[in-house]
Amino acid sequence: MKLNDLKIGDKATIIKMKAHPSIKKRLLDIGLIRGSEIKKVLENKGMNGYEIKGAVIAIRCEDTKDIEVKL
Repeated sequence: MKLNDLKIGDKATIIKMKAHPSIKKRLLDIGLIRGSEIKKVLENKGMNGYEIKGAVIAIRCEDTKDIEVKL
């Protein structure tokens, strides 16, 4: 399952990221690492909000399509 497939309120664990190196580094810097729990809290046109490690972050949908998660 991909991160952008989650519905609001769904919690998942990050399994793998296959993002472009510059995007991947930014995502790693904000805590999106394998094994982290993430919850989708907001859906917006082209961008979604996720809660990770007590913070809410907004990530463009195009950057979440290559992040694999499991429920």
